[in-house]
Amino acid sequence: MSLDLCKMSLQQTRDLLELTDATLRSLCCRRFTGEELYVEAIRRVLGGKGRRGPQSIFVAMNGEPGCLCRGRVFHLRSGEIIEGSEDILIDPSSVYAIPSLSDAVIVSNWSEASETIDTYQALFHPKVKEFVGAPITNFIACRISGEPRGAIFAFNYVREATEYDAGVLMSLAVVIGSLVTLSNEVRETESAFVYTIEALARACEAAEEATGEHIVRVNRYAGALAANLGLSPDFVETISYSAQMHDVGKIRVPNEILLKPGRLTADEERLMRLHPVFGEKILGDSPRLRVAREVAVAHHENWDGSGYPYGLKGGDIPLAGRIVKLADVYDALRSRRSYKPPLSHRDALEVFRRGDDRIEPKRHFDPDILKTFFEIEHMYESIYESVAVAPPREWSF
Repeated sequence: MSLDLCKMSLQQTRDLLELTDATLRSLCCRRFTGEELYVEAIRRVLGGKGRRGPQSIFVAMNGEPGCLCRGRVFHLRSGEIIEGSEDILIDPSSVYAIPSLSDAVIVSNWSEASETIDTYQALFHPKVKEFVGAPITNFIACRISGEPRGAIFAFNYVREATEYDAGVLMSLAVVIGSLVTLSNEVRETESAFVYTIEALARACEAAEEATGEHIVRVNRYAGALAANLGLSPDFVETISYSAQMHDVGKIRVPNEILLKPGRLTADEERLMRLHPVFGEKILGDSPRLRVAREVAVAHHENWDGSGYPYGLKGGDIPLAGRIVKLADVYDALRSRRSYKPPLSHRDALEVFRRGDDRIEPKRHFDPDILKTFFEIEHMYESIYESVAVAPPREWSF
């Protein structure tokens, strides 16, 4: 092997290791889909910077047994991915289907396989040829093991396709197969985690009638605010299922207080005001529940420090709590209570502008969050109208 190939091989191996390390570190944060993973792997390892990488890549993954497999063609130009196709669907009984790839790796150059380049084209799926956009002169095909199974095809290497190129592609296929399988398993675990969170939230709300709609809406309000504040996709996703945990501490409050018609006595109010602390303790120290814990303990804190349970002020209040505070207040204003009728969206907006006997917007809400709320208030109206209106439910500020 020449010195240049040795250096290239070392760099490609390093890129694979860095990708593997970065992916494993980010698995718990759900920072990628399977497609994002293999696109990034292709970009890092097969770009070639014009030296010897392929011009196009076709990655296909099997669906359920008996179903179509699907894939996409990506073009590589100067080491960068240029997405070049829509989904290409392949019948599982077709000669182009992944199970037809009997060998672990195939290296093929037209001069060794056909009399002419034109006759060589018969080997390839029509849609693949269309999106490659040029006559295919060579290719390497390699199976992707794991679940789901797949295959990666690299077309039109600058020179002839070689066993060296096949080794690089095979290493890439092993990494993609391993990480996609692992990410799918993590995604299943994540789904089970979110389901458990939803079940706990509903259990804590069970004493109060029809509050399932309330927690669904608060999740959506919080997610919309977080997204429009420009927060990270990870945070938006997390708060969109954690917001429903805001009242988890109410499971420690007696039902006769939760369900009491009308206003609470001073002693009852003091006990009710402990529910954020109860929620903080119930959710514990798990890093996975950090946002839910911040929501539970901080959604009754006020921007000026006049809230409870700890009288936190300004930026000392966890961001998740500041977001869910506004979301919860909006839904409370829109909902019917034993001592008040529901407000229209327009009347609720007036409360956020001018306040009422309980709410002082400039003192109670983060000004940036309040500003963003007014920018997307139409989304709040749509969310409320899209979910059935909840019957009476007690709340306090």
